Amino acid sequence: MRGFKTSFVGMFQAREEGMPSVSRVEIPLIQRDYAQGRETSTVNAIRHDFLDVLVAAITGGDPVDLDFVYGDIRDGTLWPLDGQQRLTTLFLIHWYVAVRTKKLAEADRWLKFTYATRPTAELFCRQIVKPSHLPPTDFTVPSDWITDQAWYLFAWRHDPTVQSMLVMLDAIHERLSVKGIDLDVIWRRLTDTVDPVVSFHFLPIDDMPSGEELYIKMNSRGKPLTEFENFKARFEGILAESLLPARFNEIVHKLDGAWSDVLWPYHGDDYIVDDEFLRYLEFIIEICEWREGGVSGGRLLDRAERVFSNKNPKAQSNLTFLFHAFDTWIGIDVDDVFTTHFARAGGTGLVDTDRAILFETRNVNLFEECCSRYGQVSGRPRLFSLSETLFLYAVLIHRQFETTDFQVRLRILRNLTDRSDEIRENRMVDLVASVERLIRRGAIEDLKGFNPDRVADEQLKREFLDAHPNQKVVLNQLEDHPLLRGRVFAFDLNPEVLEGHARSFAAITRKEHWPALSAALLAKGNYGYPIGNRAYQYGSMKEAQELRWREVFTHYGRGKNGELPSCLGTLLDEVGISTTTPAETLSGVANAFSQQRRSQEYLDWRYYVVSYADMREGDTGIYFGEHLPESGKWGYSMCMLRTNSLTGGARFRDPFLLAAWRESGVSEAVRSLWFSGYESEPRWLRLTESDIGIRCVNLGFELDASPLDEQQAEKFQRVCEKYGATEGSLLPVEQARHGGELVDTEDRVQKCAAFLLDLVAEGL
Repeated sequence: MRGFKTSFVGMFQAREEGMPSVSRVEIPLIQRDYAQGRETSTVNAIRHDFLDVLVAAITGGDPVDLDFVYGDIRDGTLWPLDGQQRLTTLFLIHWYVAVRTKKLAEADRWLKFTYATRPTAELFCRQIVKPSHLPPTDFTVPSDWITDQAWYLFAWRHDPTVQSMLVMLDAIHERLSVKGIDLDVIWRRLTDTVDPVVSFHFLPIDDMPSGEELYIKMNSRGKPLTEFENFKARFEGILAESLLPARFNEIVHKLDGAWSDVLWPYHGDDYIVDDEFLRYLEFIIEICEWREGGVSGGRLLDRAERVFSNKNPKAQSNLTFLFHAFDTWIGIDVDDVFTTHFARAGGTGLVDTDRAILFETRNVNLFEECCSRYGQVSGRPRLFSLSETLFLYAVLIHRQFETTDFQVRLRILRNLTDRSDEIRENRMVDLVASVERLIRRGAIEDLKGFNPDRVADEQLKREFLDAHPNQKVVLNQLEDHPLLRGRVFAFDLNPEVLEGHARSFAAITRKEHWPALSAALLAKGNYGYPIGNRAYQYGSMKEAQELRWREVFTHYGRGKNGELPSCLGTLLDEVGISTTTPAETLSGVANAFSQQRRSQEYLDWRYYVVSYADMREGDTGIYFGEHLPESGKWGYSMCMLRTNSLTGGARFRDPFLLAAWRESGVSEAVRSLWFSGYESEPRWLRLTESDIGIRCVNLGFELDASPLDEQQAEKFQRVCEKYGATEGSLLPVEQARHGGELVDTEDRVQKCAAFLLDLVAEGL
């Protein structure tokens, strides 16, 4: 299939050896209606830009090339498969200028242009070129004159192609009826076939069956007009002003050649790479905007002009990046490049631990993902995330400057970006600059935009590996753990213990161990982190709540995570020397703690949460509690949340009441133990039969027994006397002072459970 450079007029005469002559153009039935005259915001912008390019060329500006026109020729009739929209617009411009210069008869042989999509469109194209229907040269608006003629059919009002043609003719008239424009000169320029001002590459297709198949793959009928149909003409005009002729010719050929070949494997189901090109180009433009210290916004074409036009002092640098961003993928296995650098989470048997695991990326081929999703959003988040944008930019920088230690630097970048609140659009100027600094120079210090605690830890890890290079595999594997994802704040970077800690951590953090881990880790200390002044975040027993454990292990920075490092380190030491299974070891740690506290008669809130799994069943691992006035520590009034907060009618459990009820086994004898409100509001356990209320307070359990009939009151009083609940208002729990605070010396859960069981046994 050989291509010929020609013009609309030149297409109708055999000027170049081997080029078939066209005597007629017919838009085939399989094509869609003419769309460049549609009245929508998107098409209005496209029509405006396309006419700007054409009018600039025919009124004395630089010539313009409209890329390729594919078609099949039968007996001199061209059936365009791609280029329909451009050819139709050129037909209308030639008709308009021929009418205004009284050259309609002369133009008859190259205005044989019609539509087979609808009979009405075909008839309209035949009617307007008839010499007998020649309008006056001074008509004001083409559509007004045409629709006022006796030969204008009522049915044309409902033909989308005809209506679009009328809109386009009015738009052409608006531009070419301006004072000072010489239409005779324009006519000579339009009909010059030696040096055409508007040209395209004409590619005849040998047989119609293959042509139809190609069309179906390229441009399905009824698809809305894409921005890309007219984008390239204006884009090439921008580049023509900024590039030397040789470089400009290179990019023109690459746009439809090598660069299209790079994009072709990612065309999707439509067998067109227009959208993919625009998405990748938007990525390139946005990177350039951030590198210049600006922000993105506006139409892509306007942004391209700001970035690449010769008015921008940084245009040459941006153009260099543009060429590299496409050229770097030519002739290589793109997928292989990315699988060399990255791995997906959940992979098995990863030996190359240098590869950076992308935990929230579905496809590590970031070039493919960028072409498929860049610039698209779901709600507010970008589908191709800002982190993925930085990773792709890092790969391009590496390939452009052939940087060393790329995998090490890429891993650092992964550690800094994963689930980081700092990766936001308003920080991308700093982040893009920091990525380039990191990848090109390996500099970690002063990486602006990233979380400073993470940056500091990356510096510490580098120093650790410089001193102990044999620890690299261990540290990499630890970073790649799904509950850490690059952040090892909770681990002591000690070469004598790190490998053992990493092995023990992997063993005890499997999901089936979370119920036991939540107890064993709390047995070693208050490992959670505060949320405001009233709540703490701990790990969850629920398999779907992996995020809670990750937040616990990676929150804040090194030295800012409270008791967690000592709790975790002590537990990992114990697991490391244990001869039992991880599950048995964790259970043994929790049981030993509970027994020790009972023997010490020191039953604080930690004792209860460790000892009773029911008190750890909240989905989120978040607890709200009231503090003891003497010590400021939590007492015995707590809320166990299944959501992230107490607001909005959220329901939660009182862990002490829940555990007592479960231990009692009275089941339906108690009303629902779901509560809402704030932690300071009373939470009553109510018996179904008598409405007797019990709530947990610091001194024991407050009781509410009103109103009861005489018989019920006697039963209630009898049970109260058995448990020392004088006057029936408080079920006391034995306590003693430890360090200025009252702490239980008897198990309140067991006492309340027994109390409940006896109440129900009495029929209350």
